[in-house]
Amino acid sequence: MNDETIYKLALTTTIFGIVGIILLSGQLYPQEYHINDINRGMLDKQVSIQGVVEEIKKSKNSDTYFLEIADETGRINVVVFHQTVEDYEKYNLKINELVKRRIRVMGTVTEYNGHLEIILTDSKSVKLIA
Repeated sequence: MNDETIYKLALTTTIFGIVGIILLSGQLYPQEYHINDINRGMLDKQVSIQGVVEEIKKSKNSDTYFLEIADETGRINVVVFHQTVEDYEKYNLKINELVKRRIRVMGTVTEYNGHLEIILTDSKSVKLIA
């Protein structure tokens, strides 16, 4: 093979690879876990969990919400910051209406005051299941 053939082959492969990444990027999700499987070794990792919203609390000092989500293995708090709540409510969806509903959330595992929690990525990271 000469250099021109190798160059064309490499360019074609690169273009197909980039197009494939663009097309599939919206379909990739973080790995789904049971709540009990989330541990300190997963700090700063993107995860997905599914469970029932048991309780919703609003911070006294800000417009941050805390969703307590439970599955058959445990419970964890999901932190929803003000901007995410605003984005969510733009679609006429109210954060308080999620109580007792089954949802799937995606976010980053963090630790606050010795407790693990998940910080919601954005408003599109909440999927209503039932």
